[in-house]
Amino acid sequence: MLLGAVAAAALSIGMLPATANAINNPGALIVGGHDATEQYDWMASLQRAGKHSCGASLIHQQWVLTAAHCVQDAAPAGLGLRIGSPDHTTGGTEAGVSEIVVHPDYATKNPNGDIALLKLDRAVPETPVEIADASGEAGTPSRIIGWGVTCQVRGCGEPPAQLQELETKVVPDGQCALSATDGATEICTGSNELLANACFGDSGGPQLEGQPGDWKLTGVTSRIGSLIPVCGTAPSIYTDATAYRDWIKATIG
Repeated sequence: MLLGAVAAAALSIGMLPATANAINNPGALIVGGHDATEQYDWMASLQRAGKHSCGASLIHQQWVLTAAHCVQDAAPAGLGLRIGSPDHTTGGTEAGVSEIVVHPDYATKNPNGDIALLKLDRAVPETPVEIADASGEAGTPSRIIGWGVTCQVRGCGEPPAQLQELETKVVPDGQCALSATDGATEICTGSNELLANACFGDSGGPQLEGQPGDWKLTGVTSRIGSLIPVCGTAPSIYTDATAYRDWIKATIG
């Protein structure tokens, strides 16, 4: 998968076989992250057969936003969500999915256009997160959250039960150039910490800008920006949700 598929390795659980030489890093959860320090009522675990698969964000009482690659082979009946709990195994509100809407660009521009909306089978009580008007310029502080695996290679472990967070920043698109980043619709996201960034199982989850208690969603976790499928070795690529605001509004009405 060198230069092509490996460089654009999607950050969902179970899309590739386990690697024989997995790099164990039990202290790194989002890889280099730590337990969430605040409540994110709108954070959701997208699940298959009751197990965490990807992240998602509640943006309306009956809609969540996630990555297209998280649902490309799924039917609504095969998906479920746990919303508002920092533990993807318990608590919060459980809901089913009644409709999957993948952005049309994903069919022709994959991996660009990696964004999808899921309609819940009922409205939920949690407060949705607001999508920002625009994503920040290079250097803008951001935060990522998710339940990515505790080690850096796909298949090397199970996702942690406890939600993780990591302070990140928007970095120049050129740092993700080897993964053919589209600067108009994607965000290249780096960290000041060594070997720290999103990992497998974080796909679909949010990139946030703002401050505690006043976060706005800017990005949706898409893929690794590295030549090798090892988390944290390069910035990660996030679909810029702010670039798709019109499509989102038109879809959810």
